[in-house]
Amino acid sequence: MSTRNHIRARLTCRVLIATLFVCAPCSGQVTASGDAFTEAQRYHLGIDRPRDAKKAEQFYKTAIRQDPGNTDAIYNLAHLYFIQMRYDLAAKTYRKVLKLNPEDSDAYNNLGTVYERQGRVKSARKLYVLATKAKQPVATAFYNLARLYLKDGEEDRARAAIEKAMELEPENDAFVKLHSRLLSEVGRLSNATIWYVIGGLSVTLVGGGYLLHKGKLLS
Repeated sequence: MSTRNHIRARLTCRVLIATLFVCAPCSGQVTASGDAFTEAQRYHLGIDRPRDAKKAEQFYKTAIRQDPGNTDAIYNLAHLYFIQMRYDLAAKTYRKVLKLNPEDSDAYNNLGTVYERQGRVKSARKLYVLATKAKQPVATAFYNLARLYLKDGEEDRARAAIEKAMELEPENDAFVKLHSRLLSEVGRLSNATIWYVIGGLSVTLVGGGYLLHKGKLLS
């Protein structure tokens, strides 16, 4: 299973995305939705605060009470539930995101991952498809579909899906590994494959690891 691997952020202090470094702690009483969301992120990520899932949850809930349409806070709360393996709550919360924004490809993908963890593979597959059909499809949804297609013996569909994932994120090691595995099982090369083999990036997938993709880091 693969989910988006960073949370959505709107820190009021300057954020360096590559390192998740914040220039200075935000100070003052938490009185607005944005402030509560900022504090939630700090406890969620351990930025200028110790990591504390309980406090992060409390602040996300405060932000949502103050602004019920804050999809970033709802999304991050769903992720928090996911990493705590509170899958029922994670699913319920991702569904809230989708109710507010039916085009959120990350939420479709991550809800699919929750369902897959719960053994609801058919439902997960449907959600991954929806994630690929959104206005801004997420590459990990194509990867997840490729895994499930391969597991079901649908090699052609699996190859098409993983190559689409590679088009969107050509340097993603997990995508390259799954593509290489497909080659060994299907026994044919595509144009994309030839480039990767020539580039020396073709490797064999070992084990059943998955990626956790938490969302988009927003400015």
